[in-house]
Amino acid sequence: MKNLKVIEPNDGVLESSGPYHEIAVQVREILGCEYALVATAENDSIRVQAIAGEGNASSDLAVNLISRLADWGPIVVDDSSLVAVPVFRNQTAIGLLVGYSSRQGNFTGDDLQRLTTFSQVAGRLLENARGTGTTRDQFSTEELMHFSRLITIGELSSCFAHEVTNPLMLIRGHLQFLESSITEDHPLRMNFEVIDRASKRIEEMAKRMLDFSRKRVPRTEKSDLAEVISDAVRFIQPYFRSQYIDVRVHLEPDLPLVSLDKWQMVQAVVNLLQNAADAMADQSKRVLSITARVEGTHLRVAVSDTGTGIAAANVPHIFEPFFTTKGERGTGLGLYITRQVINDHGGTIDVHTGDRGTTFVISLPL
Repeated sequence: MKNLKVIEPNDGVLESSGPYHEIAVQVREILGCEYALVATAENDSIRVQAIAGEGNASSDLAVNLISRLADWGPIVVDDSSLVAVPVFRNQTAIGLLVGYSSRQGNFTGDDLQRLTTFSQVAGRLLENARGTGTTRDQFSTEELMHFSRLITIGELSSCFAHEVTNPLMLIRGHLQFLESSITEDHPLRMNFEVIDRASKRIEEMAKRMLDFSRKRVPRTEKSDLAEVISDAVRFIQPYFRSQYIDVRVHLEPDLPLVSLDKWQMVQAVVNLLQNAADAMADQSKRVLSITARVEGTHLRVAVSDTGTGIAAANVPHIFEPFFTTKGERGTGLGLYITRQVINDHGGTIDVHTGDRGTTFVISLPL
């Protein structure tokens, strides 16, 4: 490691269980490789913490693999048999994730992307492992594997959104050809119009999925919160329709621009809207209200539902990662991600709940 001294684990023993090992297991699961390791930064050195793999997963092997790297990465080296991604917290490298395969050409840019995506969560996990985090001390292997599946689902949905545009173009092309072949008063023309509207709707949904899933470098700029809310509502509108949700938006006129990363904030709002809709699934009255106004030096956004509310015993845990009351339907990451986004913007998020519904309140500094 360039300009860094690679040192063996504390007491010379690699973790065979515990948070570091769980992270290594998850890296191996994501990459489908023979070995995966986790190391942490310590001043001018990097310390090996855990390695997961078959056979002789020793500290010597871990040190050897790290020593092959010229820098922190993200990088694929050694004829695509070694991949490494740094883990950052507050723009400081706190750790390193490495995957290794004895087969050359094993890793691709897609593997690098997957590992980079996971590194964002690994930052929190490493903080917790070192005792500097603000959430639970560690996660089970099942929870981390669950996150791996979520990454895969996200990739598949993005691929689907991309691939579906090709058959849509064929459908639209043949449809236009058939329309040009019949008279204006032909009874089938109405059916063609219905098919055309439906295909346009699918195309629009696919574009939104691609926009939402596209990886972006975080960028803060003065933004119109009304546009953020509008984009979030449009993205989840098909789900609202299927659940018969009455959406009511009340924004104070001439809201000032606020510094934020637009797409991160869209994701945060989408998570709140999704939760609100799910909370009203068993209610006859399904009203989702979004309000925004200026309060002093902050911009206040409230998302309210007419659901049954959150049980008092669950309120302290709703922002914890992987905590969910939805069973297999829930990921347990929506509110956790939302709070992290709000915190990263210097804001706060609070919840008020009762038997007549729940309101999440976001406060962002102007």
